[in-house]
Amino acid sequence: MSKKLWASILAALASLPAATLPAIAGGRTKAAEEAAEFVMRKFGREAARDGTAALARRIEQAAIAHGDDVFKAVRMAGPRGLHLIEEAGAHSKQVARLLAAYGEHGAVLVASKPRAMQLVLRHGDDAAAVLVKSRGVALPAVESLGKPAIRAFQAVGSPQNARRLAMMAADGGELARIGRTAEVLAVIEKFGDKAMEFIWTHKGALAVTATLAAFLAEPEPFINGAREITQTVVKPIADVPAIAAREGAAEVARNTNWTLVFLATIAAPALLAAARWRLFGRGRPVPCKDA
Repeated sequence: MSKKLWASILAALASLPAATLPAIAGGRTKAAEEAAEFVMRKFGREAARDGTAALARRIEQAAIAHGDDVFKAVRMAGPRGLHLIEEAGAHSKQVARLLAAYGEHGAVLVASKPRAMQLVLRHGDDAAAVLVKSRGVALPAVESLGKPAIRAFQAVGSPQNARRLAMMAADGGELARIGRTAEVLAVIEKFGDKAMEFIWTHKGALAVTATLAAFLAEPEPFINGAREITQTVVKPIADVPAIAAREGAAEVARNTNWTLVFLATIAAPALLAAARWRLFGRGRPVPCKDA
């Protein structure tokens, strides 16, 4: 913290009435005691090892160091939450905020995983919300794809579709094979569960470049069922023979030696005359066609 900021804080504290500081401290002490009593009732044996007074002192010290989110965090996550806050070091304030916002279930899962906490620190509260909502399933996708994956997971409401997205976004998964991953994620972000269900169902067809291009150009008709995904595959396949015939003719034309063809055309009558001369003999009249 800079000297200038410290000076501002000290000046602000100095400007407070003398009775205010004990009131603030007393307020924290009371809040810590109430939180400790609540935790003892809610978490029972897990909280009873230290006793109410010792637990209240730990809570108060954590709140002084890391902010008033500690009170709510401890009420939500209990002794385990307090331990996570105390052990998080430089990130204790973020852990307290996470636990206060999401409680003991998903939040503890995220706060207890260093990789997950790194993502929260890098991408903020949106990453935290996605990781908690998916119970950590989204972690590899968010880790590798960042903000586009976070926005796609936010748009998906169904836990089943969240798992599908996580599977498709895994290393070597269908999203990598389909390609244009950021654009596919943007479609999920825009259309939510319906888009995820469509992509999951038609992931094989979308691996075809032409089909993917048609889908990304105008995804809504496909997602709403107004247009069949097979239309973008069947039509090109039906056109293959005609395309092949055209390309084959062009290839023949490119590879033809037209000089030889011209000379052969000129030489053909002479060769025919010579053959007839040999057949009927020298000096014999050549039979006429009309005879």
